Amino acid sequence: MSIVVKKITLTAVLATLSTLTFMLESLFPPLIIPGAKLGLSNLFILLTAITIGYKYSFAVLIVKCLIGSLFSGNFATIIYSLPAGLIALTIEILLLTLTKKISIVSISTLGAVINSSVQNLTFCIVTNTFEYLIYLPYLALIAVIAGLLVGFTLHLLIKKLPEKVFGITQINN
Repeated sequence: MSIVVKKITLTAVLATLSTLTFMLESLFPPLIIPGAKLGLSNLFILLTAITIGYKYSFAVLIVKCLIGSLFSGNFATIIYSLPAGLIALTIEILLLTLTKKISIVSISTLGAVINSSVQNLTFCIVTNTFEYLIYLPYLALIAVIAGLLVGFTLHLLIKKLPEKVFGITQINN
């Protein structure tokens, strides 16, 4: 099997897992305050970025946002999830590329805070209700917890994945 076919196949599997996780999470009410979610589907996006490649992780993100919104019946999530995900993923990839001294847990945590903040700001702009910015500190706190959870899970997952599947040997600690 060629390396490109293997990458595309793995990307499709991870996009499916990310989309299913996104849809499953959408079935539950927000955590504590409106808009607060764990963002567990981002685990598969970061896993793709680290193991398969950055351009493939953008494909997983886009598929998750579009297909997840379509199947969950909530098209408004595209307005909030896609821009926030693109900005957060871009910053995560820049950190992965530019420095080897930052752990995957820290990158995941920062990505979660950025994603949550951009979604909150986008909501305020779209609805012209800037008083919802008051939720920003609370959303950031929940995002830190979610980012830590996703980051630690990803760190453990990468350590346990067989090298022959993804071709990786180690990650930053």
